[in-house]
Amino acid sequence: MSPAWRASVLWAFVLGGCTAFNAHSLDRAAGWHAAQVVAVGRAGDLSGTADRNCGAAGDTSARYAVVRYHNGGVHSRSLGTDRLPADTALKVGDAVYVNTLDCAAPLMTPAQRGSSSGAPSR
Repeated sequence: MSPAWRASVLWAFVLGGCTAFNAHSLDRAAGWHAAQVVAVGRAGDLSGTADRNCGAAGDTSARYAVVRYHNGGVHSRSLGTDRLPADTALKVGDAVYVNTLDCAAPLMTPAQRGSSSGAPSR
């Protein structure tokens, strides 16, 4: 194999990898970001720990999660919400998707991704 042929094959893999990554990227324009759960508990205990609170006002006993996501750059932000995925017991370290533009949108797990309207695109 000539060096030019090897370079061509390598370049094809690089371009193919970028295309595959873009096909599975989130719909960032609609506000969706990949996030990680950093705390799970009750709203009364956790709502003050997030940079942004998307929980229902007044219900301190509601299940609540704080997630951390990147919004461009090197710094991460946190968002707290009581809109948790149905039938899912979140725990610290779980991967989720969060909509930073719509507080009414519930967190979604990777398994739920793409199963509802407005969800992150595949």
